[in-house]
Amino acid sequence: MEAQELIKRYEAGETKFSGVSLSGVNLFGADLIGIFLNGADLHDTILVFAFLSRANLTKANLIGTKLSGANLNQAALNGATLKGADLHGATLQGADLRGADITLVNLLDANLMDADLRGTNLSSANLTGACLRGANLREERRIYTANLRGATLHKVDLRGADLTGADLSKVNLSGANLRETNLRYADLRGADLSKANLSNSFLTEANLMGANLREAVMTNVRLERANLNEAQLTGVNLQGSVMPEVKLNKAQLSQANLSFSRMNRVDFSRANLRDANFRESDLIDAYFARANLTNANLSNANLARAELSSAILIGVNLKGATMPDETIHD
Repeated sequence: MEAQELIKRYEAGETKFSGVSLSGVNLFGADLIGIFLNGADLHDTILVFAFLSRANLTKANLIGTKLSGANLNQAALNGATLKGADLHGATLQGADLRGADITLVNLLDANLMDADLRGTNLSSANLTGACLRGANLREERRIYTANLRGATLHKVDLRGADLTGADLSKVNLSGANLRETNLRYADLRGADLSKANLSNSFLTEANLMGANLREAVMTNVRLERANLNEAQLTGVNLQGSVMPEVKLNKAQLSQANLSFSRMNRVDFSRANLRDANFRESDLIDAYFARANLTNANLSNANLARAELSSAILIGVNLKGATMPDETIHD
């Protein structure tokens, strides 16, 4: 179908164009609000700055489609194939993208606030500067599991997003806004979260093994039973965080701020904790086997039953600390 025919019929009141072929057609800036294009072939179609809010594009072929600047607010794109599409600056607020294939898509500066991205394949997509506040990427019984492996999310805004169980391994989230984000059970192995803001986020049982969290802001984070073995946490701010039973074996935590945190039964074995601040933290039953605590601040910390016998304690400040034998250090 040609562009002129589609627009003419749409303007005459027809909205249902299911399964139509519009591949390569130029629909630049077209007003197609609420149109039904489910199952349509739109590969390589030009829809730059088009108005497609509340459009039905379920299972549509949008491979290589040019949608930069398009308005797709509340559009139905579940099951659609958008591989290699250009959505630079597009707005998809509240859109349904469940099960969509968005691999290699350009979503630079796109608006995905409150979008449903469960089961969406975003691997290798470019989401630099995109806004995903309130987006839903959670896992549900493995039926809908968002795949962001290898995606670029540098400085992305994911504040308040639900990423429960999401696959974010090796994803670039450096400088991202992840405040109040739900990352429970998420796979963040090898992810780059350097200088990211994770304050007040939920990372219970998340896998952050080998992740880069250098200079990240993680105040008041919940990290119960999370795996941070061999993670890079130099200069991280974890003040006031709740992180019992966390694994930090061989982690780099030099100059980290861990003050006023609850870290009972944490495994710090072989961790680098030089110049770390543990002031007034709970470290009951913590395990510091062969950990380097040189010049660390443990003033007023609770170290009851903690294992410190093989730790390096050169220059450590233990003033007012509750020691492993539950005596108070002078």
